[in-house]
Amino acid sequence: MAAGIGDYQGKCRDGALHAFGTARIFEQRANRLKRKTDALTWVGLVVPLLIGALVGTFGRNKLWSLVITIAAVIAAVQLAISLWSLIKRWPEELAYSSGSVASNDSLATRYTALADDPPALATLRVQFEKLEVEDTSRRDRDSEKGVTEKERRMGMRAALRKYQRPCAACLVVPTTMEPSTCGVCGQF
Repeated sequence: MAAGIGDYQGKCRDGALHAFGTARIFEQRANRLKRKTDALTWVGLVVPLLIGALVGTFGRNKLWSLVITIAAVIAAVQLAISLWSLIKRWPEELAYSSGSVASNDSLATRYTALADDPPALATLRVQFEKLEVEDTSRRDRDSEKGVTEKERRMGMRAALRKYQRPCAACLVVPTTMEPSTCGVCGQF
């Protein structure tokens, strides 16, 4: 039996749901990485600036050795964390996560638009297939980033909430992002 417009609309709505959920996963990752890199940058700049300001204001005095000791400890910790950030590739992961958010949000928007205002069946089929190819490519790249089950459940809850759809397991339409006990849209 050939797929009709309604079948493609359902597939588009499912595609939008999954793309939106994935966008929220990578948005959360990007926000977390941005906070970490901002803090690291701030500490890396504030310590030398404070030392310079203190020396410029008070000159060298008896507290100078204490200030230098504290600054050296902070600088050593900051250096260790900076090295860790390079090993864990925080800047690259931040860039990837931000790009994934944009791509998945775009996919969700285009899937939704196609479902809400479908063209003639032949055109719908072609546009859906193009979106599906792009979506599959994006999913393949995103799956290489080690998305956890906990993140998947959070993304599912965000998508179900956005599109006002009931969870397949608990049959609840989420109204908040508070985790539930559901194994599909909670426990995150």
